[in-house]
Amino acid sequence: FLIMLPVTLVVPVLKELVADRFAASSFWTHSFMSINLIGAIAAAPVIAVLSDRTIARSRLVIVALLLESLFFWLMSLAPSLGLMLAARACEGAVHMLALSCLMAMAGDFAPPDQRGRTMGALGACMMFGTAGGSGIGGLLWRSWPDHMLQIAAMITIGAALFVALMVSNPRRQAVRNRLVDALALLKTKRALSIPYAYTFIDRFCIGVVISSFILYLGSVHHMDPEARSRLLAMFLVPFAVLVYPAGRLVDRIGSTIPLVAGSIGFGLVFASYGFFSPNALPVVMLISGLLSALMFAPTLSLCLEISPSKQRGAAFAGFNVAGSLGFVCGPLVGGAVCHLLESSLGVEGAYKAAFIVAGLAEVSCAVLTAPYLIAWGKRECFKSPAASLSA
Repeated sequence: FLIMLPVTLVVPVLKELVADRFAASSFWTHSFMSINLIGAIAAAPVIAVLSDRTIARSRLVIVALLLESLFFWLMSLAPSLGLMLAARACEGAVHMLALSCLMAMAGDFAPPDQRGRTMGALGACMMFGTAGGSGIGGLLWRSWPDHMLQIAAMITIGAALFVALMVSNPRRQAVRNRLVDALALLKTKRALSIPYAYTFIDRFCIGVVISSFILYLGSVHHMDPEARSRLLAMFLVPFAVLVYPAGRLVDRIGSTIPLVAGSIGFGLVFASYGFFSPNALPVVMLISGLLSALMFAPTLSLCLEISPSKQRGAAFAGFNVAGSLGFVCGPLVGGAVCHLLESSLGVEGAYKAAFIVAGLAEVSCAVLTAPYLIAWGKRECFKSPAASLSA
C-alpha cells in the first residue's frame, strides 16, 4: 500500500506537473508515465539475481525505498524536463526492486492451498495504494501544488520505516543464482509466458488510462484535476475492494474462467470509453474496476503457482518487467495514435481510436491465450488433486 501510494499521486496532475511546467508536447507528457518503467526494465536482471540471493529481502526493500524517496526529491528540483525524466528513470528501477522483493516474500508466506487469496490480499493492498494516490492526488495539488513530489518522497520514507519496524522475513535459504539463470527462467518455465502476457496487456491498458484517458478528460471534457482524480478513484477503489474476493474465487474454481472472462469484458468496456458522456463515465469506471479485479488476482496467483520456489524473486521480477513493458507501451502507443490521427479525426476522435486499440488488444490477448491456459490447467490438475485448488 505504502509503496504504491506515492507513485500514483502524480497521475491526476500529469498535465500540470509535466506539460504545463516544462511546456512539454503530448508525446513527452505521455513519456513521463513510461520512462520510470524503462529504468525498471533495464535494472530487472540485476533485481532478479539480488532478490533471490539475499536471505533478508526486507533489507533490500528498505534500501530501495530510501533511494526512491531521494529520486522523488530530485524530480521536484529538476530545472529541465531531461533531468526530471532521468531522475524518474532511476526512481523506476529502485521501485521495481522493492516491489519484486515484497511480492516474492508474499509468495514465500503463502500456503499451497491459499495462494489465490494470499496474492489477492497482496493485490488488494497494491490497488488500495494505487487508488489512494490517484484519489487524493488532485486534492493535494489544490492545497500544495508546488510540493507534490516532496510529499511522495516523504511517504516513501515512511514506507521504508514501516518495513524496518514491522515486516518480518519468511524462512528461506539464499540461492546463488547467476545472472544467466535469471535470464533463462522463461526458457525453462515456458508456462510463465501466460501470466506475463496478461500482466503486459493489463498494464498496457492501465498505461493508456493514466495518460491518454486522463488527458482526454482534461482536453475534451475540460475536467479539473480534482474531477479527474475522483473519476480515476471510481475505477481503482472497486478494483482494490474486489481483488481479495477474486483471489478466493481462484482458490475455488481456478484461474482460467475469471481471467479470460474478465479480460474480454474489460477490453470491450475499455474500447467504448470515448463514446460515453461525462455523466455516464462514473458507472463505466465502476464496471471497469470490477472486471479488472477479476483479472488481476488470477494473474498473480498463476505466476506464483508456476514459479520455482528457489527462483521466486526472479519470476516476479520477470512478471513486473512484463507489466512494465506494457505500462511503457500504453502511454507511448496512446500518444502516438492521438498524434497520428488528430489531424484527420480531431482531438476527440483520436482519443476514441486510442481507447479502441487498447480495448481490442485486451480482448485479443484473452482469445489467443485461452487454449494454452486451459491446457496448462488440465495438466496441473492431472498431476495432483491439490493443484486444482490453485492452478
